[in-house]
Amino acid sequence: MIQIQLTKEQMGQVALGVVIGGASIWLYFAYFWLPTSRAIAENSQKVSAMEAEISNAKKQKAKFKNLESTLANLKLEREAAVKKLPSERRIPDLLRTVTTLSRKYKVNISAITPTGQSKVEYFTKVTYSISLRGNYHDVGRFLTALGLEERIMTSENLTLTGTGGVDPSVGAQFTLAAYQYNG
Repeated sequence: MIQIQLTKEQMGQVALGVVIGGASIWLYFAYFWLPTSRAIAENSQKVSAMEAEISNAKKQKAKFKNLESTLANLKLEREAAVKKLPSERRIPDLLRTVTTLSRKYKVNISAITPTGQSKVEYFTKVTYSISLRGNYHDVGRFLTALGLEERIMTSENLTLTGTGGVDPSVGAQFTLAAYQYNG
């Protein structure tokens, strides 16, 4: 191999080049590389934190949709339950129902008398004494229709009295029990 002989001046220039090159590398590393890498690391952490928040928000949104639909279903169920078991007496609605059914099934109501109420743990039973007259089958259809109404009502203590004659009919007396919620 050939050895290269450098003069002192050339060696000084090489040394100066090495020092300037080292200083340039240090300046690049200290002023450009480190701050940029720190910023990249910080931004990467911020991005991963934001992505975690976004995925959490998406999960909550999915739960919220389920909660919204569940709430809507529960409201519908509550409305249906209130129709079956209202929290107040609603006497006009009850009278309207009884008279509408009596007309529909050709039954003549002669008296509706409130007879009292009794409280049970979750509901109150409000009773009415009802006297009516009509064809035997019409009275049966009327009582069945009362039991099938949306509001919970029962017919109790039914007494049927038959009448003979040209137009045979039946007289009926019973206690209509309507229920209301105590909540």
